[in-house]
Order: sequence, then C-alpha cells, then structure tokens
Amino acid sequence: MPTKDEIDDRLKQLAIAAQNHQPKTLGRRLAMTKFMAEVEKYKIVHSPRNTKFIPEIYRAICAEAKSDLTLRICREIHNYRPEKTVSQWVNFLMLKCFQASTPKVIGKKEFSIEYCGDMDRVFNQIQKQQLQNKSCQLEAALSDIIVEDPGGFFEGEVMKKYPHVNFKFLLVKKVIKDESWQDISHELGVNVSSLSSFYQRCVEKFTPRFKEYL
Repeated sequence: MPTKDEIDDRLKQLAIAAQNHQPKTLGRRLAMTKFMAEVEKYKIVHSPRNTKFIPEIYRAICAEAKSDLTLRICREIHNYRPEKTVSQWVNFLMLKCFQASTPKVIGKKEFSIEYCGDMDRVFNQIQKQQLQNKSCQLEAALSDIIVEDPGGFFEGEVMKKYPHVNFKFLLVKKVIKDESWQDISHELGVNVSSLSSFYQRCVEKFTPRFKEYL
C-alpha cells in the first residue's frame, strides 16, 4: 500500500497531465478519466463534517454533492495548483458541492422542510423537529412504563391515611390523562395538598427507576 505522500504525488502527476491537454479534447477526457479513477481508488474524498443536519438529510446532501463533484473537478482541473495536495483541492471542491446541494435537497418535498434561503431558520426547524420527535418517544415510553408497572412498584406505593390512593393511579391521571389536581381531589375525596405531596415524594423515590427504563 503506497504512503499518503506517494498517493498525492501520483495524483498530482495525473492532474498536471490532464492540464496539459486542451479542454474538450480526447486527450483531456482520457486523462481526466484516469485521474478520477485514481481519486476513487484511493478514496481521498471526504464528506464535510455534519454539525447541523439530521442523518437522513445529511446523507441526501452528501449523495447529491458527490454526484456533482466529478463534473466540477473536470470543469475546474485547470485551477489546480501543484503547491496544494490533490486531496486538499478535491475536498475543497466537495465542500463547495455540499454547500450548493444543501438548498436543493432541503427543498425536496419528502423532507417536508421549507427552504427560505435563511439557513439558521432551516437548522432551527430541524432541531425543533428532532426535539419534538424525541419528546414524543419519551412520552410514549413513559406511558408504557406507567401502564405496565413492572414489578407492581407504582401500584404498591400507597398513602398511609388513604390506602385506596396509590402512585400508579396518580401517574395515570397526571401523566397520561393530564387531569388537574382539583379533579383528582374531588374524585378521591382527598385534599390537593396531601395528594400533591405524596405524588412528589413518589416521583423523587422512583426517579432512578424511570431513568433505568427510559
């Protein structure tokens, strides 16, 4: 396996060879074909670091950028300067392709994102959607834990003065059904202060168990 420097020297020679042919000639096309084959062989193209996008959109942008990269390299081979490594130059072009592909991909209907030319707004919308999705997943998981009550711990935690009131019942009322303390108090015949205090003590007690399951 050749070293990094050897690979760059090889690619540099091929790039210069391509530059020595006039554009749109058979010699240029053959030289570029050979150059691109070596670029692919040594896998020197790297996708820009993902710091903003959800994986699905990031992969789509990278695919779009890579499909445009070959054409851009062929069009701009005359701009390559030997003082830079071929890897630096090619990945600079990849970054340009990535930037150019971003609005095209985000504008596609399947991503359900409106592109307004303001990338901050797009990023904020993506992040908001991620948080919403995560929140929905956690809510669903929490509801399952409450209903299933593994080990019967929640139902087994009862108020001493009111044994008909247990933690699971309050969890269902507050977390799943989102009922008010006033309504729960009226239904159980227990004052709000007592119910709320018992509930908070149980939440603190069972927090490690919630974390374990979530």
